[in-house]
Amino acid sequence: MGMEEVKELKSVLEKVEGKLIAAGKMYAAMNFAGFLAVMTLFYVILRFFNGGSAFSIAYWTTATVIVIALTSKVWRRIAAISGIRRDSGKKIGWEIAGAWITGAILGWILLPSLNPGINEEASLAVGFLSFISASLLGQWIILKSCCGAENEMVPAFLIPALAIPLAWRMESGAMVWAGFVVSLGFATTILLYLHSAFRAIER
Repeated sequence: MGMEEVKELKSVLEKVEGKLIAAGKMYAAMNFAGFLAVMTLFYVILRFFNGGSAFSIAYWTTATVIVIALTSKVWRRIAAISGIRRDSGKKIGWEIAGAWITGAILGWILLPSLNPGINEEASLAVGFLSFISASLLGQWIILKSCCGAENEMVPAFLIPALAIPLAWRMESGAMVWAGFVVSLGFATTILLYLHSAFRAIER
């Protein structure tokens, strides 16, 4: 094989690798888009259920199960195109599910029992922001340890975490504000993943 053939083969392999990386980034962006849809649905139907802690806890318990199922499905696709062994991918999927369950226990059970906000709504907002930031921080740590840095994900947990001290001081509108904060974090993460995907394709 001559030098020209070697260069051509290298170029083809780099393009294939770029497309595989881009596919993984796009799947991750779809994952966060799913999270965003689940969260915005909460605010769409909140008006018809008069809010309250019972409804919020019931909704987010159900939503956590849906999110875990969605995350696991997306992760299996990412693992498949990344060449991760099936057994390793399944183990990582369970670890990610564990991170979300832990975040749900922290945000929807432990923190609300402590009444961290100045009123019930503020406490729910603190719990919601803690649930999102803790769950995604755990997911990021797991993915970073097995697959390398997923820096695109950082805004999804960092922005909600930074908003927690502000939420517990709010006298009204804390949950709605928290929803916009999480939406900002997720939207930023989706844009970063898509940007990385297009960069991988164009390289």
